[in-house]
Amino acid sequence: MKKYLKTIILIVLLIIISLIMFNYFYNDTEILDMSVNDIKEKSIPGTIEISNPIFKNKGLNTNPYEITAKKGIHIKNDIELYVVFGKFTNDNNELIYIKADKGFYNQNDQSIELMGNVLIYDDIGNKTTTNTAIIDIDNKKMNLTDNIVSVSGTSTIKSNSSVIDEKNNSIVYSGNVKVKIENK
Repeated sequence: MKKYLKTIILIVLLIIISLIMFNYFYNDTEILDMSVNDIKEKSIPGTIEISNPIFKNKGLNTNPYEITAKKGIHIKNDIELYVVFGKFTNDNNELIYIKADKGFYNQNDQSIELMGNVLIYDDIGNKTTTNTAIIDIDNKKMNLTDNIVSVSGTSTIKSNSSVIDEKNNSIVYSGNVKVKIENK
């Protein structure tokens, strides 16, 4: 009787171990299949990943500029950029710098849309921050939206949106605009 009991226990243990191993390998295969399907669903045909992309224009019809990023993904006409830095020259040959977490650059339209911690500044200390900005390079315009704060010297301007138009030499703030000027 003890002999049969030991054999039955041994067979039951082997069956349990076999089921555990089968389940383990089945789950790994299922997870791998799910990962492959996720990659197929998320990838877009024709996308190319670019390390440290740089876009320059010496300026035939526009002022010179340079846009760089840590990483770019080329999707059709747009290039999705991550950790963006840019340098633009205005009509007075002054440099204007931009920084952002993310951007979309369209070479055909000569425009760049910036998102996340957007910073626009120059060499004389003017600084503007916003959450989103669209720069139209050909028309020399910047459309800023969402939480704009501009600091210049002793003045601070906060607004919901702003349009910086270099051709017309104007800056228009709109929405809930607050201006603070400190006397020194």
